[in-house]
Parts: sequence; structure tokens; C-alpha cells
Amino acid sequence: MTTQQRSSAGEAPAMDLHGQDLDLDTVRYTISRARGQNSVPLHYAELSQLESELCSYISRLLPTAKEAVDKLWHGGTVWHQRISRLDGIERQVGQGPGPGVLSAHVQVQQLAKDCQWLIDHQGQQQ
Repeated sequence: MTTQQRSSAGEAPAMDLHGQDLDLDTVRYTISRARGQNSVPLHYAELSQLESELCSYISRLLPTAKEAVDKLWHGGTVWHQRISRLDGIERQVGQGPGPGVLSAHVQVQQLAKDCQWLIDHQGQQQ
């Protein structure tokens, strides 16, 4: 599936903090690849590439998510849960893929979950 095919699937792109489009279909396609929804086992080079792509998407989604959380009442349960999650995501991005296939696989799986969480909670406030 090409980027054009994914973006023409009907979903409007998200905006990052700088107002640049982020094609959520492309991000979801990368998440799908990372979660191993294809039948081919991934090798270290492929995992490293996925890790890099997911980190890039997360770095574009994270500032907007932080801005949304900053609008919540500081000290509330929702604020605390979300700020804690965002801090965890930020730490995870800094981990890198590790030296072996297993560590790279675990890192990519976690980044895929984090990226999906950012998409799911984009702009949500309570």
C-alpha cells in the first residue's frame, strides 16, 4: 500500500504542534507492520527501521498531546494519568532498539502501543 493509497482511504490527517499534516493512515500502517500483522518475521534491520519511523511519529504527536494535557486541571486524576503516560512514552523513545532482535522486537512493540495511544487520545480533554 502506498502513502497515496493510505491517505486516500478517507481519514483526515492529524496536525502536529507546528501545523504540519501527519497522515494517520500511514502511521496506522506502520503500527500494523510493527505489531507483526504481516506473516513474515522481521529481522533486526527491519525492526530498527520501524523503531525509527515510530519514534518519528511519536515525536510529532507528543507535543500536541502534552499541550492537550496541559489544559487539564493539574492535580486531577486524569491529568496525573495522562502526564505519567506521556512521560513514560518520552522515556521509551529514548531507549533505542537494543543490541539484539528480541530487544528490538520488544522496543518496537512498545512504541507501536504508545503511538496508538497517542492517536487514540489525540486532543481529548476531560
